[in-house]
Amino acid sequence: MSNTDYLRLSEHKIFKEACDRLPKDVNKPQNLIALQESVLFTWDFSNNCVLSLNIKAARSKEGDNIIHQKLVPDHQPLFTPELLIVNDSGSFLAVAGPNGVLVIQLPIRCPPYGAFKNNEELVACRSFALDERLLCFSETIEVRQVKFHPGSVSDCHVLVLTSDNTLRLYQIEKNEALNIGEYQIGKKPSGMFPGTKTPFLDIYGENAVDFDFAFPEIFEKKPLWEDLQDLKIFNKEKERTMTKLKNMQSKASDKIIPIKSEQPKTNKNEKKTEELLWPVFILRGDYSVYSIDIDLNNRFDPSLKGPYPMSKLDLTDDAACSIICLKTTPQIVCIASATGTLINSILLNSDLEKKRKYQRDYNRFVEVPDKELFVFETVELELGLSILHEAEEDSKYKCPIFLHKDESKSSRYFASHGAGVHTVNINCVEALHEYVTGSEDQSPSSDIFNNPSAAEYLVCTKTSASRKSNPVIGFAVYYEPTSIISLLSDGSVVTMALLSAPIVPKSEMSFLEKDGEGEVKSPLKKMLNEPFDQYIQKILKKGSSRPLLKLSSTSSNTPEECYDLLQRAAQMFREEHFKNFTKAREELEKRGHTLTLLKQAQKKELSNMNNSKELLRDKAEYLAEKYEDIKDKQDALLKRCEQLIMLVSRKKPETSDAENKFMEDMEEYSLKCTSYQNAIDKLKNKNKYQQVKIENWKSNSVKKVPVLGEMQASIIKTSLQESTQKINNLMKQVNEYKTKFNLK
Repeated sequence: MSNTDYLRLSEHKIFKEACDRLPKDVNKPQNLIALQESVLFTWDFSNNCVLSLNIKAARSKEGDNIIHQKLVPDHQPLFTPELLIVNDSGSFLAVAGPNGVLVIQLPIRCPPYGAFKNNEELVACRSFALDERLLCFSETIEVRQVKFHPGSVSDCHVLVLTSDNTLRLYQIEKNEALNIGEYQIGKKPSGMFPGTKTPFLDIYGENAVDFDFAFPEIFEKKPLWEDLQDLKIFNKEKERTMTKLKNMQSKASDKIIPIKSEQPKTNKNEKKTEELLWPVFILRGDYSVYSIDIDLNNRFDPSLKGPYPMSKLDLTDDAACSIICLKTTPQIVCIASATGTLINSILLNSDLEKKRKYQRDYNRFVEVPDKELFVFETVELELGLSILHEAEEDSKYKCPIFLHKDESKSSRYFASHGAGVHTVNINCVEALHEYVTGSEDQSPSSDIFNNPSAAEYLVCTKTSASRKSNPVIGFAVYYEPTSIISLLSDGSVVTMALLSAPIVPKSEMSFLEKDGEGEVKSPLKKMLNEPFDQYIQKILKKGSSRPLLKLSSTSSNTPEECYDLLQRAAQMFREEHFKNFTKAREELEKRGHTLTLLKQAQKKELSNMNNSKELLRDKAEYLAEKYEDIKDKQDALLKRCEQLIMLVSRKKPETSDAENKFMEDMEEYSLKCTSYQNAIDKLKNKNKYQQVKIENWKSNSVKKVPVLGEMQASIIKTSLQESTQKINNLMKQVNEYKTKFNLK
């Protein structure tokens, strides 16, 4: 396995095919790699299709059976792709370039390897071209950024930023791409540089270059009567213009068709409705940040807010190129410039006084934001590895920088550019999160921002002296395990693992005893306050970063440059690397000696505690026996006291109140018993009387003989006579028939 390919992706055929067919004139960074749920996507320039590979399945035991698939769109793009982006659900893939956007509908993944369409090698996919006539054939409009809207329920909304300061929202619905909204976020360019699509506004930095989605916010839609009050207070100029228009309309009512001027119903019983909106933060070339809340259902017209006030920011001549909103609390917004300057800021609520102050300077068509960006640090990236004895150049290396989030660690993000890949760790995120989630009485610590962010050079593709670079044309983060995947313009693939020790939460460090003021008591415990592995990591990470060098294979480096690179590496290892290891060894020895002394002290303390335990056990047994003896004596004394009280009470001449009450109760119970006895005797006598009655009734019922009455006897006799007569008649008829038929 190569030390520059941790995931062994270069062994798979997908990169062999993609890298062999890369254009040879690529001289700027691009994003031709997308990764979602362990499925990697890249573009095949020869066949104009998307290549996909399940990395997780390819790295398993059955990896030899895994093949990469070709996703062929039914509508071929009419532009050169420079960006691949896939939505969160893995249902759509956007292929974008400066002259167009193509959305490919991905098939459903099937077992056993999670491939598309039963693991077939060639898969035909439905595709949708977004405004093909406008984006592909326009001489003035260029695509700047494309992203899927995270607030889409069906994950089918695409937001496109174009060079005419317009955000275009598309929806893939019913097998067609619909343009459902266009939002102007600035002035439209009035002119272009000859032979290019670059507007003149780019010189002044008034053109939008990038956007990103912030955390969703709950938007309370006020009733109409409250909106009218806000208009009267904050928008008096607009109200005056409306009255002027109404006056003009009344004067010229006979010439033009009147416009409906009915006042809306102001029902004060109307309730507020809440909407969940995803603010879109827009970056312009002059570092100004705007935002717009786009409703996917078009229930209200979005308003542009900005520019956001930015504190402690010294604007330079460099142009901003990228913005990213990290998933931190509070939210951190990072801005990158073309010369490698990173600006880290926090999104905070602004004061009402500041809002009123900025209200006068803002354009009336732009809403004043209720938040501001607090810039707490700037980070300078080394774009190109510097070598020894190099002449200082006045002009810095400039190239577009793409910022990428790290879903496994919210405080970390990556920057890919023409000179390689950087990783940036913002160390104040944990302290900020603790302050925000803490109690309201907690005051902010003064050392929250004292620990600066750490920028590490992971992959270097250019030296500062060389003019030719090996830009990164594809970057993605893989999370099983956490590692980066970089595709370079010369066709090489670089994968690196990002392993870091877990940070021990402060709540689990129970061995630290603090006094009432919150300070550590002993110096030893103060030394043990920070986890030792983090302390060693800080020592080893000090000094210049040591990136992986992947220069362009086509560039011809002189022997002097190669020798200077070798000398720089040797000097770096000699002065920083080995020195840090020596210091780490000394700290390990020091910590080992301290732990040895601590172990001996703890052993001595354990022996003392065992002796004290035996003494306490003997004393506890003695006290238990003494307690039992005292308890027995106490029980005997209680019995004697009871007997004495009984004897004293018996010798009294008059009865006590308790005895009198007892006698009264006994007399009452005696009377009740007598009454109960009389009632029982009565019941017994009644029972005997009833028994005698029952016996007499039984004897009388046995003696009775059933006798028919005269009427019943006469009725029976008449019925018998009639029956006899009928029988005789029948006998006569039978005899007659016998004689008739000679049956005798």
